[in-house]
Amino acid sequence: MVTPAKDPLRRRGRRRRGAEPARADSHGAEPAASPDSATELARDLESGHPGWVILWRRWARRYWAFPLWTADVPAPIEARHVQDLLAQMNEVELQHSPPGIDD
Repeated sequence: MVTPAKDPLRRRGRRRRGAEPARADSHGAEPAASPDSATELARDLESGHPGWVILWRRWARRYWAFPLWTADVPAPIEARHVQDLLAQMNEVELQHSPPGIDD
């Protein structure tokens, strides 16, 4: 990569000296949950939904849900919001019913 002599290479993610920090558009966004409350919420969801393991991925700020029965789901369910996670879990349960429901 060739750069002009007056434009020194800058590391990505760094801003110029004196520049304002970039602000995220928070219009319509839900307030971020604290990591501790999100972890507690994941534990509560798991206790209320037998047959699922639910985790809060703190570094990605996302919930993961794993079905404990053999389902043809290629990957764990992942969602940023609890409502989205529950909707996806219900969809998996309708398509691939857990054991004991259709016996």
